[in-house]
Formats: sequence, C-alpha cells, structure tokens
Amino acid sequence: MRKKLVRFGTYVALMGILMSASASVVDADSMQLMEDRQKSLSSNIALKDAKSALADAKELENMFKDVASFYEQKGNASDAVNWSKENREIAGVVVAQALATKDFDTASRQSVTMAKNCKACHQLYKSQE
Repeated sequence: MRKKLVRFGTYVALMGILMSASASVVDADSMQLMEDRQKSLSSNIALKDAKSALADAKELENMFKDVASFYEQKGNASDAVNWSKENREIAGVVVAQALATKDFDTASRQSVTMAKNCKACHQLYKSQE
C-alpha cells in the first residue's frame, strides 16, 4: 500500500511539473521576439519575399496563440485575449492567403493592423505589469 501511495504522489508531482511547464509564459524576451518577427514580416512583405514572409506569419500565428493563452489564464484581460486572437487570425489566415496570391498590398495593410493591435495592447497592459 505504501508503494502505491509513493507512486501516486510521484505521479501527481510529475503531472504538476508538466502542467506548469506547458503553461504559456509571456515575458519581455518573448515580446521582443514577437516584435522582431513582426519587423521581419513587414520587411519581407516590402521585399515581396512571399516565402520568408509566410514563415514569419506562421511563427507569429503560433506566438499570438501563446499570448492569448497566457492572458486567458491570467484573467481580467479580455482586450489582450481578443487582440491576440485577432492577430492570430490575421497572421495565420489573412496574411497567409494574401501571400499565397502575391497580394502584397493586403499583406502589408494587415501587418500594419497587427502592429497597431500590439501597440494598443502594450499601452493598456504594459503599465499594469
């Protein structure tokens, strides 16, 4: 019986570690990476490099998923969640489709929209940290 309790306790502890490790972490470093990727996206769109821009957009899509998850877990940050979800959709669908058809004007406008959403979010939530 004691071995079973020890195994169960070990299992619970490991699950706790795994669950906390899988939780999204959004810090200054991850935000800087996102900003750098956003700049790369804009640059690649301006250069009409659809392949590199698409890679940037897909990476941003994943990053915005993490940001949305982080703010959902944090709570009391519905604007941040909404902006993150909107940017995820823009990056993963709208920009990706525009790049697939070589519509660099639409891709550029949508990239600017993402940057504006980021700025609005930072203005609202960065001061709270």
